[in-house]
Amino acid sequence: MTKTKLIGGAVAAVAVLASGVAAAQDDPFEPLGIRAGAFLVYPTLATTGTYDDNIFATKDDEEDDFIFTLRPDIRAESQWSRHSLAASTFGEFGFFADENDSNYEDFGAALDGRLDVTRDSATFGNLSFRRLHEDRESADDVGQDEVTQFWLSEAALRHRHRFVRFFVEPRVRAQRYAFEEAGDLSNADRDRNRFDGGLRAGVTVSPAINVFAEGNADVVRYDDAGDFQDSNGYDGRVGVEVDVTRLVVGEASVGYAYRQNDEFENEGGLTGDLGIVWTPTQLTTVTFTGRAGFDETTVTFDGDRSSGNLATNVGVRVDHELRRNIRLNATGEYQRDDFQGTNRVDDTFRLGAGASYLLNRNLSVDASYRFDTRDSDADDAEFDRNIFRIGVTARL
Repeated sequence: MTKTKLIGGAVAAVAVLASGVAAAQDDPFEPLGIRAGAFLVYPTLATTGTYDDNIFATKDDEEDDFIFTLRPDIRAESQWSRHSLAASTFGEFGFFADENDSNYEDFGAALDGRLDVTRDSATFGNLSFRRLHEDRESADDVGQDEVTQFWLSEAALRHRHRFVRFFVEPRVRAQRYAFEEAGDLSNADRDRNRFDGGLRAGVTVSPAINVFAEGNADVVRYDDAGDFQDSNGYDGRVGVEVDVTRLVVGEASVGYAYRQNDEFENEGGLTGDLGIVWTPTQLTTVTFTGRAGFDETTVTFDGDRSSGNLATNVGVRVDHELRRNIRLNATGEYQRDDFQGTNRVDDTFRLGAGASYLLNRNLSVDASYRFDTRDSDADDAEFDRNIFRIGVTARL
């Protein structure tokens, strides 16, 4: 199971970004960006010190460490009246005080665009190329001193056209996963391609609500199948898109997914996505996220190789402006990993809280705490983990 934690709330993230850009015009604590022709450029540099009392997420023989993290980030956004284009690049470099083999270097770049073909028709595209690392809490973590680093390349395209009160939205996406060695362990047999596509069709029932149905299909093909098998997936779902100005923005869907594999028993289960931003007051924002579906996995339990992970994740985040320059947040998340073809099920809970003190529109100090715990049928996969962070962020 390789996750980049893009869970459900893509629509929610867009809503938050849009509101943030608008707020920057009259908020003395929001960065203004640097004007570059028709673009605004937003450079960011964040440094963080972290104390983790269980860096390998193990039940016994816990190891603690201090980690220094450096994260540069640059995003450029067009200011055109029609169409849009955004380019971004980031780096995240983690340095451990004692466990130097756990150091990681993540980086990447992305390009997002929207082409307004007509008033009722628009095409959206995305290209990204990233080097990431697998979190120690992942059931697929190999247990080596070195973290598992991998490359994720992605290209996506979708088009939305509206016919008075009806709309259709076809979409396609291609992904490439390429894993690096972790210590003495080669991960080459995890290298794979994933291709998926789907069609959403819906109707506008009010100016603020669209209801829709959609069908999706995907194929996963490994470079060297070996113990990792190629598969095909299908799912159908129904959902709702909501845009109640200044109150609720986002979408939710639920359905059924079916996974087909020649070497394993075919599996089915719940699928869905949730990404809703609720703004009950001008000072408080509540974000709900969720996802259910099949993920690739390397897990073997009691001699049985899992054909896939039926993963369910739900979370909530509350952001509140105590003052214009003091911002508080609290998070809660539940994750259930049901490893198909085995008797292993993991239940993971994460709770956290944080605060940001904005000195001015260019500089802030942040602190946070997170507690993670897992209950599992695999006794050695259980753990408790406390993570404390404090950092400084500079923005233009």
